Amino acid sequence: MLTKPCQTCRGAGRVSHDRKLTVKIPAGIADGQQLRLQSEGEAGSAGGAAGHLYVVVHVHEHEFFRRDGLNLFCEIPVNFTTLALGGEIVVPTLDGTDSVKVPEGTATGTTLRLRGKGMQDVGGRGRGDLFATVQVQTPKKLTKEQRHLVEQLAKVLPKEQFEPRTHDDEQDERNLFDRVKRMFG
Repeated sequence: MLTKPCQTCRGAGRVSHDRKLTVKIPAGIADGQQLRLQSEGEAGSAGGAAGHLYVVVHVHEHEFFRRDGLNLFCEIPVNFTTLALGGEIVVPTLDGTDSVKVPEGTATGTTLRLRGKGMQDVGGRGRGDLFATVQVQTPKKLTKEQRHLVEQLAKVLPKEQFEPRTHDDEQDERNLFDRVKRMFG
């Protein structure tokens, strides 16, 4: 609901009175988009027809989702065992939650695509996708039993080996968001 005119317009002497208007904001609107309210602007000179009022929409960033066009991106903490053995995880969406199958041997940083779970198109022509990047969640404290089991696992896993990586590989890892955008358009 608009309750007062833009201060710039008021200061310029272009607004003669305040009025309240109710404006319907369509689902999926993006930051900076404008809505045109026909014949809700000031009257024309010499008694001419009223002009249009333009409302610029400012959308607060979401604390969990990042938006790029109609697509949404998020990071999901997942236990090492789920990534190693496979399983299902619960991914928050705009409509609630969805269960997503994680394949066995999934690496941290892998991005899973949930088709049609992104932002709605303002014109009502479909929805974008949701890209959930899984990140291994390392426990802060282990019980004695958990510690013993992890130590047993460490004994049978191959030792880590250093493999030199190019500067491009490191840059790609830092720019995960850009890399996902390139992969999925």
